[in-house]
Amino acid sequence: MALTKIGRLVDKGIIKDQTNLGTQAADTDEYLLYDADTDSLKSIAASNVTPNETLITGKDALTVPETDDLLLIYDASTLSLKKVSRSDLVGAPNITSVSPTNATSGDGTGNYTFVITGTAFSGATAVLLTSGGSEISFDTLTVDSSTQITGVIAKASLSNANEPYGVKVTGASNISDTLTGQINIDAQPVFSTAAGSLATVTDSGRASFSAITVAAADPESGGDVTYTLESGSLPAGLSGSSTSSGYVISGTPSGVGSNTTSNFTIRAKDVNSNTSDRTFSITINAPVIQSFTSSGTFSVPSGTTSVDVLVVAGGGAGGTWHGGGGGAGGLIYRPGFPVTPGGTVTVTVGCGAGTLSSPAAGQPGQDSVFGTLTAKGGGGGGRWTENTGKPGGSAGGNSAGPGSPGTTGTALQPTQPGDSGTYGFGNTGGTGEPAPGNGGGGGGAGAAGTPGIGSNGGCGGIGKAYTIADGTTSVYYAGGGGAGDHERPCRGAGGQGGGGDGAYQQTGPGNAQPGTANRGGGGGGTGADGQGGGGKGIVIVSY
Repeated sequence: MALTKIGRLVDKGIIKDQTNLGTQAADTDEYLLYDADTDSLKSIAASNVTPNETLITGKDALTVPETDDLLLIYDASTLSLKKVSRSDLVGAPNITSVSPTNATSGDGTGNYTFVITGTAFSGATAVLLTSGGSEISFDTLTVDSSTQITGVIAKASLSNANEPYGVKVTGASNISDTLTGQINIDAQPVFSTAAGSLATVTDSGRASFSAITVAAADPESGGDVTYTLESGSLPAGLSGSSTSSGYVISGTPSGVGSNTTSNFTIRAKDVNSNTSDRTFSITINAPVIQSFTSSGTFSVPSGTTSVDVLVVAGGGAGGTWHGGGGGAGGLIYRPGFPVTPGGTVTVTVGCGAGTLSSPAAGQPGQDSVFGTLTAKGGGGGGRWTENTGKPGGSAGGNSAGPGSPGTTGTALQPTQPGDSGTYGFGNTGGTGEPAPGNGGGGGGAGAAGTPGIGSNGGCGGIGKAYTIADGTTSVYYAGGGGAGDHERPCRGAGGQGGGGDGAYQQTGPGNAQPGTANRGGGGGGTGADGQGGGGKGIVIVSY
């Protein structure tokens, strides 16, 4: 049994009637005191204790720290020691409970409020104790009454590593009571994903959007966290789901007309229903469009890994003398084309036939190129002495020819698999009617040219429409040229997408229309001389 040091005794009535004493202390009994200066015990008769007397001068700070410590009293009449517990001392505080005993922590913000109940709290002070016994002061402490103390402390001051926490109350008599192992910190989930922007998605990157995972962990269990979208909204086209690895955001973001940022809050909850909230954002950018009408270099912006690109080659020239329409330039529309952030891509814009040679009749257009994508130049239209339509991205139409319409030219534009179906478009030209008939229309990106039949010259095949030029307006590209007629005013119309109309002999040379510049249309054929040249190509990049 350890001896306990006692400091200031109020009076001899400090020893109350109690069952664990053999008899009530008498005036002839003696108190045993520990003198730290001499490291020895001293005794004093109870009859000599007067109110507010200091038994050992300068030793007022001595306390009885633990509930199970005992005060020794020497009974002179029986020549024996008597014992009394700390709780039997007059003015000694007694703690009965502390609440809450299970507290949740967070991201280091906010406070805990603890309520300590017991007795003899008037004029008392209180502190928290770590599991190792170190004291932690409350930020604010209020003695509400003799039976209640309220303490407030920042959440950041208490960690799981030091639990369970105890509480110590020291009364006005300088005697303390302690309850250990009372308070556990039931930690909230802690996010490992930093708050703020999760992604900025370019318009061309929408199709290849990669799922994003927002993760948190429970410091106590290491798992068992569920997630909900607590407020705000994800960008249109995206959805979220709670998984064992985190909150997974997936889907294909919808296009936007202007840069749009969506803000939202995700809540993580552990098995004890402790929650943590964190706010994030995702930005979807409107298209950034760059059009090339002449050859150059595309500089890939930092952070851009893919682009949407339209590549249109130059159109072929129309033929003469029952001439077939010129074939449209080959067309490639490739969404999600991979590029290297910060790199460059070589761009070639093909010219249309008619600017390449003289005479231009039946000549092909030039190729257009973007990196590894090559759109083939349009084929020239057939003419009287060379009545087969020429091969090209889209083939030229056949001429009526001297006695036969010739054979159909070959469409050279490859059709290849891509991220969004196939890409690469070209078609054959139409056949001509035997002499003295009409030529066939040039092929377009969307359809073959029509044949010359009866009194009608063949029409150019239709092109294909895209909104890539401004993000909203549908524009046709790569229409085939219309055929010419030698004797009858029945020329063929150019295909939608920049194909030039054909002409017939009686109107004189030069009336066949050229393909539209920067649309890659085929030139119109003519009945005599004066065919239409092919339209120049274009390359448009959107990201």
